[in-house]
Amino acid sequence: MPQIGENDYRDGAKERIAGAEMLLQGGQLAEAVYLAGRAVEGMLRALIWKADPDYRLGRKPLEAGHNPRELLAMVGELGLLSWRDDVMWYRIVSVSARWANNMRYVPRRWIESYWRSIGVVTNTCTMKRAAGDFFNVCIKIVTRCEGIYENIDKKYA
Repeated sequence: MPQIGENDYRDGAKERIAGAEMLLQGGQLAEAVYLAGRAVEGMLRALIWKADPDYRLGRKPLEAGHNPRELLAMVGELGLLSWRDDVMWYRIVSVSARWANNMRYVPRRWIESYWRSIGVVTNTCTMKRAAGDFFNVCIKIVTRCEGIYENIDKKYA
């Protein structure tokens, strides 16, 4: 299998968020939630790979697994976040509390039950609304990451 690079992570993340939106519109909530979370993970990986040649060249392993908080911490350590990115941290914590890579294996009822247990799905917030809210947070993260990605070359020029 060929090496995956920062452009692959970035393009894949954009495809994942677009796919998540289509699935959400089609009522496939579990699938939409999973793909939206993957989009966030992919964009964070793209930032890390683009900004740090040690990852790109295989000198350092990217061992954050599928944990958006750990990936964002790595992005922060690379100096890619500004003071205004407190909102980004908040959004990542929010996504991390509601998403896990293993969601690819579970049915909608499992996600809905889990989200109910953590207070995301309630008597006044349906699974459909919660999935839409989750998607909206993920697309904001992906959009912010895209802005950071575009400016990496300027930062390191």
